[in-house]
Amino acid sequence: MKRLIKIGLILISLIFLLAGTVAWQQVDPKQKEPAGEAYAFDDTLANRRYNLDSLKKIIGENKGLPPGFEVQAAIAYSAFPQLKAAHIDMILTEEGAPMESTVAIGSLYGGHRNRRYRILLNDARNSFFDPILLHSLPFDAQIGILAHELGHIAYYENLNVFEFGNWGLRYLQEDEFRAAHERTTDLMPLYHGLGSQIYQYAYFVRNDPTCKSLYAQEKGFIDKYYLTDKELSAEMTGHAAH
Repeated sequence: MKRLIKIGLILISLIFLLAGTVAWQQVDPKQKEPAGEAYAFDDTLANRRYNLDSLKKIIGENKGLPPGFEVQAAIAYSAFPQLKAAHIDMILTEEGAPMESTVAIGSLYGGHRNRRYRILLNDARNSFFDPILLHSLPFDAQIGILAHELGHIAYYENLNVFEFGNWGLRYLQEDEFRAAHERTTDLMPLYHGLGSQIYQYAYFVRNDPTCKSLYAQEKGFIDKYYLTDKELSAEMTGHAAH
């Protein structure tokens, strides 16, 4: 019995130590503009022929491409050369948020080389989110929102396991923390030369007739956590990549 009590106390102490370590981390929710000059993509990338094999050579191995959206995903990947060695899979799902970037929890404990990231893309038909899901978006807007999700992963790459835990808890619990992170993540496509593409996504969600009902219901949420097309246009003005 004493041995069990001792083991229990040790486990409790470890849990408190872990919780304290996570809580002690100082994590800035805001994205930072990367150093160096980004490749300036054209404002419109649609209606062109692309060689997917050539794009795959640019983006590196260990990159999952969602069926039906391979070229759009490859173009978005190509804008993030710092993620070339990262293991990332884009997966179509039938449920969940419209798009979500996450990491396999077990892979956090083996160093960055072992991390496995996943971008979950809701592909359900005739759902509430249908007007803003990947299959409903124009080509450039698809690239823009995929680049937004890759911006999350670029941020995760700079966090250790304890910082990631702190970020996750605060993202779920603190509205202003979440808003600061998401709104600056909207700038990551711009920083990587895809400002026009994320602008086209933001404009489509707020102005396309197919999104009218959804945006009317979710305007407060969408405009709180994500930059509007007007805000993105202002950010793009004078930026080196645009």
